[in-house]
Amino acid sequence: MSQSLPNQTQLRRDRPVCRRMLLLLFVLLAGFSLVTWRLAVIQIKEAPRLTALAAKKYQRHIVLPAHRGAIKDFNGEYLAHDEDVSELYTDRTHLREIITVRHHLAAVRGMRAVDLREQLSEAETIAAYHDHVAKVLASILPLPEREIRQQIAADTPEIVLAKKVEEEQAKQWGILFKAEHIVGLHLRPAISRRFPARDRLSLVLGDTDTSNKGRWGVERLQDRELTGIAGEQFIERDKSGHELPAYRGQVVVPQHGSDVHLTIDMQLQDNVEAICERAWKANKARRVVIVVTEPATGTILAMAARPHLDVNSPDVSTWTNHVIADPYEPGSIFKVVTLAAALDNHKVTPTDKIDCGNMFYEDPVRKVKLSDDEPLGMQTVKGVLVHSSNIGMYKISKRVGQDMLLDYASRFGFGSVTGLGLLGEKAGYMNTGKWSNTTYSRMPIGYEVSVTPLQMCLAYGAIANGGVLMKPRLIDRVVKPNGAVEMLPPQPVWQVCTAKTAASLRDFLEGVVLEGTGSRAALPDVRVAGKTGTTRRYDPAKKRYIEGSYLTSFVGFAPVEKPQVVCLVMLDDPKAESEKMIRGGRVAAPIFAEVVHETLDHLAIRHERPIKVAAKGDAP
Repeated sequence: MSQSLPNQTQLRRDRPVCRRMLLLLFVLLAGFSLVTWRLAVIQIKEAPRLTALAAKKYQRHIVLPAHRGAIKDFNGEYLAHDEDVSELYTDRTHLREIITVRHHLAAVRGMRAVDLREQLSEAETIAAYHDHVAKVLASILPLPEREIRQQIAADTPEIVLAKKVEEEQAKQWGILFKAEHIVGLHLRPAISRRFPARDRLSLVLGDTDTSNKGRWGVERLQDRELTGIAGEQFIERDKSGHELPAYRGQVVVPQHGSDVHLTIDMQLQDNVEAICERAWKANKARRVVIVVTEPATGTILAMAARPHLDVNSPDVSTWTNHVIADPYEPGSIFKVVTLAAALDNHKVTPTDKIDCGNMFYEDPVRKVKLSDDEPLGMQTVKGVLVHSSNIGMYKISKRVGQDMLLDYASRFGFGSVTGLGLLGEKAGYMNTGKWSNTTYSRMPIGYEVSVTPLQMCLAYGAIANGGVLMKPRLIDRVVKPNGAVEMLPPQPVWQVCTAKTAASLRDFLEGVVLEGTGSRAALPDVRVAGKTGTTRRYDPAKKRYIEGSYLTSFVGFAPVEKPQVVCLVMLDDPKAESEKMIRGGRVAAPIFAEVVHETLDHLAIRHERPIKVAAKGDAP
């Protein structure tokens, strides 16, 4: 059976249709190819750029601030700490997104967005919306509406309008912004440094800068321990500025800083501050300084000074920490240095006799003149210190010599900083060059040398501590975020003098209180040792000593048999009824007695540390 052939007539009729189908197929293939090519360009080549644009418009990188560690006293009272707050900032993208802005402005005016579009151009819509936002913000911010308007319209991606917004206030603002249909303004978490101690220890604690880094004081000294590591998070917002929780990025949790505990107990510090305040006002002094330390460890138990930094009036307050940054001529309290050098090197013995003369003396070789408050005649070496004879001490110093005296002054820590570490600490002054005849006669009795109160307190601590000078200890421990505790142990500097010499000096200094110029420092049932000092005030501008103006001081320790407390009291230019009343034994010694009495009572009931202390490196 033969196969039939296609109908040629029909083929001719179908040929145009086939051509049209082929053409359509070609057009469809070309279209799909073009779309495929364009999608490939967008998804592959243009993807990074478009992703970045989308992220810039809708995605936000949020820094989760780490809390700076707290500064606490010995027993855990907060002296400085971080507090969670918020800050209000502008979002330029949403403040200029026309669809979003038109929608919310229409809601404010109670009309449809379509109708608003017919009435106002895009520029007019954005301007009107900015006016509305500025008006609302002016009612809650201490800024004029005009200034707020300028900041909202600025080209800067974001501008912080308000910092340190309290939690409750932030909630109220959020409700207000929602009610007023405001977008483009956001509140994000921030940190604010608080100082509950206020003006107590203000010059010791220090401060932080705008980035929450320590600028000075303990804040700077312990900045590495206190500083935490910030966390981060990426969030995404819709076109109305609302966060999309489903698109939150992974959260990197912040690591908070460590807490730093001082050696100072604020209960004792407050008592010392009150005594210092009363002494300052009662004696009408230019300044008053009180330092209390523990001799065996160098631990600072309290330090106070007036005038001090008043946080309510910082511009008219002093910014000088008088304890470490204001050296002065110590006067007779420096005489222990001369005696330590003489006793240690067997230039004298405690029972040697020294002719202190009849109040006045002139060296036949150096032609320098010295005087005492009363004729003392022949005195033992102990008697020279007990009665604070300038003449007797000068004669002892002649046996010591310049080099040996400078050596022992350096051993006691004078002429160099103590190692406390606080910014602004001064080393004081010692003439290490060629001495004049005046220097030979004046430095052994505490003139032509300058020291800080902390240096002098530590020097007497060395005498109380068997001749061992200790580094001052202000930081007791550091508590890590995981609870581990790192103790900062006491650090001896070196042996200043022999234990035998230190014992002799303790005996001499107790004699000062029992039978000499320091009788007003005595305490009932407690053996007290110490030394008085009275120095004429020097005017560096006029390069002369001021007539009738003095620095008075008393420094000592108790109990003598086992010293627990060293205390220095210094008053600069105190006032009294007569010039003869302005003496260290009359002005400073009673204040010393009050401070030591308070301190010993406090130490008897001092609380143990509120946390379990683990050795460094132990598991928490």
